[in-house]
Amino acid sequence: MLERALAELTDYFAGHVRARRDNPGDDLISYLIAAKYPDGQPFKETHVLGTLRLLLVAGIDTTWSGIGAALWHLAKSPSDRRRLVAEPTLLPTAIEELLRAYAPVTMARVVAKETTINGCTFKEGQMVMLCFPAANRDPAMFPDADKVVIDRKENRHAAFGLGIHRCIGSNLARMEMRVAVEEFLRRIPEFRLAGKTVWSQGAVRGPRRLPFALGAAPKPA
Repeated sequence: MLERALAELTDYFAGHVRARRDNPGDDLISYLIAAKYPDGQPFKETHVLGTLRLLLVAGIDTTWSGIGAALWHLAKSPSDRRRLVAEPTLLPTAIEELLRAYAPVTMARVVAKETTINGCTFKEGQMVMLCFPAANRDPAMFPDADKVVIDRKENRHAAFGLGIHRCIGSNLARMEMRVAVEEFLRRIPEFRLAGKTVWSQGAVRGPRRLPFALGAAPKPA
């Protein structure tokens, strides 16, 4: 199934690449077609198609995971939810805090040479999952690091990576999360968890099953 989906996705993009070769425009695909390696050679077709696949997939699973985690938090934190309903201008700050607390992405890297860390040996060529979002819970950097503070002022989190590997779609992801949460709260200001949340596993973490009950919780009899 995975191979079939990858083939269908590649065919979809290949059609757009052919169309842009015939009629270049002011768009990303046309840019990639015209781009060149340092030696002056144009990007290979596999490079162009691989980049397009990466951008599409990286912008879907990661973002809906971030949105899902944000709604999960608000479903179980009525004080934060009601404050955002009352103060929607706080949403950009709150989104940064939710990204910090529930960063959806970590990364795997290939071990370049055999290395031993804390008694654990990593062999050359092995894949290692690096949980860099753990830095977002560093108490030396973030006061009350394990607490979600939706009006946190200083928030230099690592949810989008760091340095040359920083996510190029970070600002788009922020906008998508803000709009999604803002519109959800505008339409459904009261909701709560109504069952077991199932989280994904692997490089992208977010809720895959997130049952809600709409409306305020019933008051005890």
